[in-house]
Amino acid sequence: MSFRIGVLANAPGGPLTSSAWIRLLLPLQRLEKRGECSLRLLEIPDFGQSGAHGIADLDCLIVQRVACPTEAVAEELVCTCRRQGLPLILDLDDALFALPASHPECERYNPTLPALDHLLVSADLRVYSTQQLAEQCRQRLHAHGQVPRPDSVLINGLDAATWGGPAGFPRAAAVGPIRLLYMGSRTHDADLALIIPELDALAARDPQAFRLTLVGGSSHPLHRPWLEVVDVPMEVRRYPRFVRWLRRLPRHDLGLTPLVANAFNAAKSDVKVLDYAAIGLPSLCSPGPAYEFFLTAGLALGAEQGCWAKRITWAIRHRRGLRRLAKAVNVYLWEQRSADVVGSNWLELFESLVT
Repeated sequence: MSFRIGVLANAPGGPLTSSAWIRLLLPLQRLEKRGECSLRLLEIPDFGQSGAHGIADLDCLIVQRVACPTEAVAEELVCTCRRQGLPLILDLDDALFALPASHPECERYNPTLPALDHLLVSADLRVYSTQQLAEQCRQRLHAHGQVPRPDSVLINGLDAATWGGPAGFPRAAAVGPIRLLYMGSRTHDADLALIIPELDALAARDPQAFRLTLVGGSSHPLHRPWLEVVDVPMEVRRYPRFVRWLRRLPRHDLGLTPLVANAFNAAKSDVKVLDYAAIGLPSLCSPGPAYEFFLTAGLALGAEQGCWAKRITWAIRHRRGLRRLAKAVNVYLWEQRSADVVGSNWLELFESLVT
């Protein structure tokens, strides 16, 4: 059976996010190529009284994140789906209701929370990126006097064709500064600030110990002899183009994934570790739910707050070990977390909901 799947993944006038590409478009395109689904990208007007005919032949509709910007739009969408007898799935990959007040995107997302709550209550199925996010949403429903509805956890994966498949692993440099990579937009200032003092201290002890490439930038200018800030060009900010651009960066040795401990970050996915793995890098991670699997499985290095400099110093002395770790996590990525695997998981959900 081939399922006809509609996807509403961007708010009016907004571009498709990397989340939409990773969680929906690329995995469902894998299914399309296998003849197991047909994918239709939708816009808000498709759900009005005059536009509902555009979804009449669908088997299922997926709404992602805050593609419905207001409660009125969310209610209209729900009513349209019920009139059409169309199963509605909400796909969510961030605890947007748990954003700290100091977070740069708090003002952007807070007005969308009533719409998100309406979909949490009304959707036929909720799909989450992590178990922690699922539990937070169940608690939120309970706090609003709602009985938790059916849900499922579908973890993120990456598309091999987009990333170029298994990475190459050139011989690690035995001497010279270790090359560190940190990817994060300006919304991750607090996470980056977690490690800057430790990197300063390490550089003070040994100015030639490391070099850090910061991809994405920071809200506050950072000037350090050991730091290179690389802004992402506007023309490559569409996810597939960004991936191609990222793969052309000079070779690094270790990816950094610091996370401040809070409820929002506890529900985040491990996609940054997957990104590093795709370009042949192991990760040095903050402990916590987001990266717990990789740390427990021995597929990443961990660093408690106050221990980042110590762990980087260890990595400098064990570069062959880093290369072996990079190979192991790259194999895991393409064997167990590819877009083909994610697509198959979506297919199982469609079969359970539609047939």
